[in-house]
Formats: sequence, C-alpha cells, structure tokens
Amino acid sequence: MKNGLVYMKATMAMLLWALTFVWVKFAFEVYRPLEIVFMRLVLACVILFAVMLISGHWQKIEPKDWGRFMLVAFCEPFLYFMGETNGLQYVSSTLGSLVISVIPLMTALVTWLFLKERITRWLLVGLLVSFAGVAAMSMAAGDFSATFKGLALLSLAVVGGMFYAIFVKRLTHSYSALTVVAWQSFFGMLYFLPLFAIFEGKHFTQVQHSIISLGAVAGMSVFASVGAFLLYTGVIRDLGVVRANIFTNLIPVFTVVLAYFMLGDRLCPLSSIGLALTILGLFLSQYPDLRLLRKRLKA
Repeated sequence: MKNGLVYMKATMAMLLWALTFVWVKFAFEVYRPLEIVFMRLVLACVILFAVMLISGHWQKIEPKDWGRFMLVAFCEPFLYFMGETNGLQYVSSTLGSLVISVIPLMTALVTWLFLKERITRWLLVGLLVSFAGVAAMSMAAGDFSATFKGLALLSLAVVGGMFYAIFVKRLTHSYSALTVVAWQSFFGMLYFLPLFAIFEGKHFTQVQHSIISLGAVAGMSVFASVGAFLLYTGVIRDLGVVRANIFTNLIPVFTVVLAYFMLGDRLCPLSSIGLALTILGLFLSQYPDLRLLRKRLKA
C-alpha cells in the first residue's frame, strides 16, 4: 500500500505542475517570466517557513549541508528556469518540450554510470516508451525550428533538472521534504533577487497589477512551488531518482488534457497516441512494483 500512496503523490505532483502551464497564460498578461518566478519563490518561502515555525518542525541544518542546499537550489529552480525560459525564446515550444523530456533518460544514464543505481529492463523500456510518447505529442505541433543558442540554453535546463534530482536525493536521507523545499526556495529566491532587481525592478513597480494575474502567480506558488515540490521530494526519497523522474513525462500529458478542457485547445490523433504511449511507458517502468501491489491487494 505504501508504494500505491507514493504513486498517487507522484501523479498529484505532476498534475499540480501541469496546472502552472494554464495559469501562466493569465500571469503573462501582466508580468514577465523573471517577475513570476521571483514572486512564486517569495510567497513559497513565506508559506514554508511559517509552517515550520507554527508546527515546530524546524530541523537544524548541519554546517556541511549548507553547500548542498545551495547546490540543489542552483540546479532547480535557478539553472533549470534560466535555461528553459531563455531557451524557449530561440526554439519552438515543440522542440523545447522534446528536449526537456530527455531529462529522465539522461538521469538514468548518469545514475547508472556514477551512482551505480540499478536500471532494470522494465524501467529502461518504460523510459523509452514514455519518451516516444512525449515525442509524438511534440510532433503533433509540427514546429521544430531552433537555433544553437536555444538548444544550448535548453541543455542547461536538462543539466539542472537532472542533477537536482540526484543532489536532492542525498538530502532526503537526513531532512524532511518540508525542510528541503523551504531552504531550496530560500536560496533560489536569493539567486534570482539581483536579476529581478536589475532587469525587472522598474517594470514591476510601474506595471498595472491585476488581481487575476496575481491570483495566477499565487496559485502557481501554492500548488506548484510548495505543493508539487513537497510531494516530488518525498517521491524521490521513496522511489529513487530514476523511477521518480520518469513521472515528469506526465506533465505534458496533463497539460494537453487541461488545455483541452480549460482552454479549448484541440486534441489531434497524434497527440492522443502520444498521451497513450507516455502513460504506457510510465506503467511499464513501475511494472514490478505494480504487480507486487496487485498481489498484496488480492491477498
């Protein structure tokens, strides 16, 4: 039953992250990308540290671990966001989503080479099938325009997302998900602070703020920056880096479905095939545990 709960947490985390791709359209009506991520992190810090203070769940950080927390925050949100957001200005969103979907495959390779994490046949097949599903959804859009600069920036996002999962796994052995995400958000906010002040400070003070856009940013902060990261950090601890990372391929699946129902976007046959393949790949990657869970439920 424990693994069943972990799978539910992983799926919920991806759904919450997918919601940001819907809300961000409302946030973009007023705010720029750097403003959005900085506001999300500020609100996330307020919420997370308030929860730790009120609940009395304040863990002491060992001096040797401060650098690890800073490294985790540098990988994500800082490096991932800077690479993805700036890279998408020079490549199509179609190709961008395909490049980002390489993260689970690259993570599997790195953990196998350097951390000696075992990669089963089911997991490898699941990774490949799931990647094929994301590729099919990307091809449905049909635009693969790109520049070298854009691909290089997206590669930074891939590196950030890949090493974030690896580094955060080590912290979860000693600290709760709440502690990890709180300090990750804090250091991430500090990384973005000078960029926000230099490049967006003037715009932020002069722009006509909107309740709808502010609400969208607040929703992204509460449900994604706080909720999704708390859930996902626990999933990495329980499932391991590679098996947890493959769930990120559900984000485009949920995004397509949410856009269909909430924004009226069309769902073509190729997108439908991609959705099915991505979900199939996810089930294949977790098949041994799912089979064991089914036996326990029957017993």
